[in-house]
Amino acid sequence: MSGRFLEILNYQYSAKYTSFTTVGRDFRNKVLTDKIGVSIVLDLKWVDRSSDF
Repeated sequence: MSGRFLEILNYQYSAKYTSFTTVGRDFRNKVLTDKIGVSIVLDLKWVDRSSDF
């Protein structure tokens, strides 16, 4: 069985949010961000059934 990814849509959503970045082992750097990357993807899977007949 094998699989393949098919990207249907890729866009940026505008929303203000706060995230924390790391410096070494600390999560103390607060960053204000205003865009979120969104990707809509299908995971296509198929099976070779030609040997079943």
